[in-house]
Amino acid sequence: MKNNTLHIFLFSVVLGVIFIFSKNINAQWVNDPSANTKLVIDPVDPVNITAYSDLEGGGYVFWEDKKGIHSKDIYFIRFDKQGEVRFRGDGKAISTRGGVKENPIAVVGPFGNALVLWSGKEKNNSELYIQKLSKTGLRLWKNEGIQLTDTRSEKSGYSLCVDKKGTIHVSYISKSNTSPAKYTVKYQSLDVNGKFLSDSLKGSLYSSGNRITDTEIIPDNKGGKYIFWLESQKNKMLLRSQYIDSAGSRQWGNKPLDISKENNSVINYTVGKLGNGIYTAYTYQGINKIIYQNLISANGVLLWGTDGILLTYKAGSQTNPQFAFIDSTVVVSWTNEFEKSKDVFIQRFDLDGKRLWGNSGKRIIDIKGNQFGQRIVHNQKGSIILAWIDKKSNSSATNLFIQKVDAQGNLLWDSLGVTISSSKEIVNSYLNLISDGEGGAIAVFKGTMNKKNEIYGQRVFSTGTYASQMIGFNPEVIDDSVKLYWYAANENSDVVYDIYRSNIEEAADDQWELITSLRKINQSSNNYYEFFDKPDKSGTLYYQVIQKINNNKPRYSNIESINYFKDSETIILGQNSPNPFSDSTTINFYLPDSEEVTFEFFNSNIETIKKVEDVECKAGKNEIVFRAEDLPAGVYFYRLKAGKFIDVKKMIITD
Repeated sequence: MKNNTLHIFLFSVVLGVIFIFSKNINAQWVNDPSANTKLVIDPVDPVNITAYSDLEGGGYVFWEDKKGIHSKDIYFIRFDKQGEVRFRGDGKAISTRGGVKENPIAVVGPFGNALVLWSGKEKNNSELYIQKLSKTGLRLWKNEGIQLTDTRSEKSGYSLCVDKKGTIHVSYISKSNTSPAKYTVKYQSLDVNGKFLSDSLKGSLYSSGNRITDTEIIPDNKGGKYIFWLESQKNKMLLRSQYIDSAGSRQWGNKPLDISKENNSVINYTVGKLGNGIYTAYTYQGINKIIYQNLISANGVLLWGTDGILLTYKAGSQTNPQFAFIDSTVVVSWTNEFEKSKDVFIQRFDLDGKRLWGNSGKRIIDIKGNQFGQRIVHNQKGSIILAWIDKKSNSSATNLFIQKVDAQGNLLWDSLGVTISSSKEIVNSYLNLISDGEGGAIAVFKGTMNKKNEIYGQRVFSTGTYASQMIGFNPEVIDDSVKLYWYAANENSDVVYDIYRSNIEEAADDQWELITSLRKINQSSNNYYEFFDKPDKSGTLYYQVIQKINNNKPRYSNIESINYFKDSETIILGQNSPNPFSDSTTINFYLPDSEEVTFEFFNSNIETIKKVEDVECKAGKNEIVFRAEDLPAGVYFYRLKAGKFIDVKKMIITD
């Protein structure tokens, strides 16, 4: 992607339309992996640390701690995308209720409020409680929270989820005090205000004299839920499931659906909603642990066979399956232990269970030492981000690394990964990873040195840098121009930005056109850039900025697309934006003359789901808004018909 003549000519022409000014970004993230950002002031011994995206580029952190003479309690903070804690730096208790509080699990609802579920013990009686928390740190369901159970039985294996409408679903196991003990899988549902819904009055899903552990609950986003659990049968732990609709009826028959093999014992599993089905990966016990996976339809059919699909053919013991969804496929990561060495691998599967990155998957890093404890997220920009723990055999300290992987399985950052935490004295644990919403990710973890415990955070931006060189790159159509703009932080004095354009979605290097180069022209380390492009082509255009600093490895922005229309003699159908989307998306199209048009929308089975017929549209640029309206996540298509003109494009709905 080089064109020096064009580079020099355009640079001299466009200087008059470049505006660069200093902007105080106030970032709190430390630009040094040996000294990460402390997110919490003076924790004592934080355990069970979990982090969740706040849907605005920052996150919530929950943990257990025991401060002073107080009983074990649960605390939380919220930090923004700059790394600044928004209230109480030492953490705020989730409830003023007395007694021991432990083992919190949490989710973030569709409006950014957090929900946390925990086990509380008062006078030797343990019950489950739930609290809703605002972005500003307010306890929304009284100071004490809501008591979910009052059965005076042992509760365990609880799970929590929230659907698109904000309805909260909880599953748990109740163990009777009788002899022999009886185990019951139960569930509760609450609305956004904490009111128990009618199906919660039933509460009991399944009972057995066999030991039951570890429930997981997944919403169908229609008021129903899928509930999974492990059950002991003939000295083997089986993975079982049932689907409860919005009316509280069992949809997979009176007996639970058996997912794992009867002659194998499951030691752990993980589940998530993929398209119209539920994806699950489960680990079998053995001399060498192995991981199987399956996709379950809404009708309870095991789509990848009654035995499921083996995750990998690699020799060794496979553990810790972690997954993320991208474009109606699943990307799975796991730890492979072979000949006293642990390595992290990654693989991608389509909806038919086909392996897309070879039979064995891809090794994420090739260095000596043990790599394990990985976490994985979709970065909301079409790529996967993976973080993991690295431990050298001759040291008690641990380092943390992170890598970005595109849809083809290519490693986008340094081949050895980008270092998150590299202090030689700190032992890192409780690694969490959340998307920053801008193509990068934030790692939250516990660090211990000389018996001093801290909760740290580190943001790695989409470019693989700690303090981003390019932040928020976006195109925007203004009149007959495309405005390209971004912020840059911690710039070197000799930085150059090359701006490229293409009209091909997955363009090769020689299909990108260099449209201009911008140089840093002031001494500020933080700047704002914008450039106005006037394309000579209409339709969907793709832009990317490449940052170059001397002989250093170039840094690439995300590839962003935009629909651009100018006077044209032909009809143009633009790509919907945003894409993927969860609620609504806008489709632009251009007509040379006023004309009646018809839009048709199809699911992946080419079944019509919506049709807008014979609408009179004006000459020039037009648009139509499509709303998901409870459609399941997956791949969809839209078709424009205008006279003899027909064009079809793909769009993706996410959860």
